[in-house]
Amino acid sequence: MTIITMPTSPAFTTSDWGIRRTVATSESPFTGATQVQKYSKAQWYATLSLPPMKRSQASQWQAFFMQLEGRANTFLLGDPDAKTVTGGDVPDAIVVSANATLGTNPITSVSLNIGSGKKLFKGSYLQFATGANSRLHMVVEDKTGNGAVSIQPPLKDSVTTNTVVTYVSARGLFRMDNNELTWNANELSNYGITFSCSEAL
Repeated sequence: MTIITMPTSPAFTTSDWGIRRTVATSESPFTGATQVQKYSKAQWYATLSLPPMKRSQASQWQAFFMQLEGRANTFLLGDPDAKTVTGGDVPDAIVVSANATLGTNPITSVSLNIGSGKKLFKGSYLQFATGANSRLHMVVEDKTGNGAVSIQPPLKDSVTTNTVVTYVSARGLFRMDNNELTWNANELSNYGITFSCSEAL
């Protein structure tokens, strides 16, 4: 698996962004009581559209698709409409302040040094690790100062003390949803491209 660099322009015109989970439910036909079983799968997904563009720009995206070789290779992607953290007095840097080791129970809280008086508001994205280990998470509770930060989805990999956390243009590792990658063009040679992808777990 190779990580392919995605073109940086033009910007996406629309993005449908979400998360897919696996939760099993069983309801009694006699009492209506429901049993719920949560599984570990929590997978980001997106459908993205680019604006009409001439061949000079479209060729960059076509080459990107070719290099992906269908679903064989991966790329880094973040929510294009949420490249910065939410809130006011944002951190100058964020680092992990205590090891978080995966075990039997899911980890939804990570100790971070964000700076005294600095703020991380819910809805902000955080990226743990880089490259093939890049994982994307969202802050789900407001946090001021250093300490435990609540995140979703739960950690997929262990993190260690002093790991630098990316909070500007945070990204995760993605791959295409299928092996068929297409584009279209009109009589004015304006190309249109839309594609869908999911987090590579």
